[in-house]
Amino acid sequence: MKIRESPIDFARAIYDEKEIEAVVNCLKSGWLGAGKITEQFEKRYAEYIGMRYAQLVNSGSSANLLSMRACKLPDGTKVLSCAAGFPSTLNVIWHSHLLPVVVDIDINTLNINLNEIEKALEKHKIGAIIFAHTLGNPVDMKRVMNLANEYNFKVIEDNCDAMGSEIYGKKTGSFGNFHTMSFYASHHITCGGMGGMVGTNDEESIFMIKSMKEWGKGQITTGFEADHGVIFDYDADGVPYDHRYSYPNVGYNFKLNEMSAAFGLTQMGRIEDFNKARRSNYSYLRSKLNKYSDYFHFVEAHPEADPAWFNFPITLKDGVSFSRKDIVEFLEKYKIRTRLFFGGNILAHEGFKKIGIIKEGQCHDAEKVHKDSFLLGIHPAQTREMLDYISAVIEEFLKNVV
Repeated sequence: MKIRESPIDFARAIYDEKEIEAVVNCLKSGWLGAGKITEQFEKRYAEYIGMRYAQLVNSGSSANLLSMRACKLPDGTKVLSCAAGFPSTLNVIWHSHLLPVVVDIDINTLNINLNEIEKALEKHKIGAIIFAHTLGNPVDMKRVMNLANEYNFKVIEDNCDAMGSEIYGKKTGSFGNFHTMSFYASHHITCGGMGGMVGTNDEESIFMIKSMKEWGKGQITTGFEADHGVIFDYDADGVPYDHRYSYPNVGYNFKLNEMSAAFGLTQMGRIEDFNKARRSNYSYLRSKLNKYSDYFHFVEAHPEADPAWFNFPITLKDGVSFSRKDIVEFLEKYKIRTRLFFGGNILAHEGFKKIGIIKEGQCHDAEKVHKDSFLLGIHPAQTREMLDYISAVIEEFLKNVV
């Protein structure tokens, strides 16, 4: 089989003169720090997801950390998450001086295993849960929220892979106390290569999030106009002080610039077309690869879900005559760019062996994806020819090894 000349990218940011013009206009305006465009982007994004408030930050990982901090849990509180996925879904628990309790994923969805959550809740007093809608595949949020109400814990939806995914007629990210989003270059939309968002319906929490993303400074508003100019509206140890330089919290610098916001705001006009292409590409590739189900696990979505797929995951079935390394190296040889399933079993990595994590259950499915899962791209720039080529290369591989 002939190897194609140009590689099939795993992911690609798509933009044109509209984004370039938006950035240039921002430069010409003379205001480069977060300002009115940032505020417009936050409002439009919040409306899209279906939450009252949103704050733009520099990454999805920062958004996860701010959401965890905004839960205001006492040090040492136990927080649930799962063993497999991206590290910043889990490590923000430790960074917030909280105690991670991890359960397995479900190999059929690659999401956190809700049956294992129920078992853990019977053993531990849990203050919050944080999990991803993995690769755009929605978690059963009715079940999660029922458990949250029953056991009184807060819910953080890591929606970084899932912008536009829906379940029960609502967008993922709109169910929990908080949700987070990533605008990294490979994600559903981007702010010029980086960016993230935190969403919530709680006014007190959004003020804290804005404070924490700006060094912990005092806030009287989340709006641009009222947050500029010296206002002696704060008391710093008996001295009248400007809230912009008062620090009731100890925070971070997780801000993003106005040019990135201009890029992201323009991308919001493309999200529906992007997601239409992602859904179409996923369905088409799945139809081409279904005949190989004797060799591969493919994920399943909840019957009430409409995923805006991020990638196309494949997991080798037990007993096949080849390894993940074999097929991934074959695909890469044929210029098909792939990725592993993020960190796989996060608990297998040295950094996470050094921190106190309570593991509930054996986490067999996390171990399975750590060894046997990989991802293919289905981004909007992929063509039918590219997807046919991917299918043909996989067929060629199986002819050689089976």
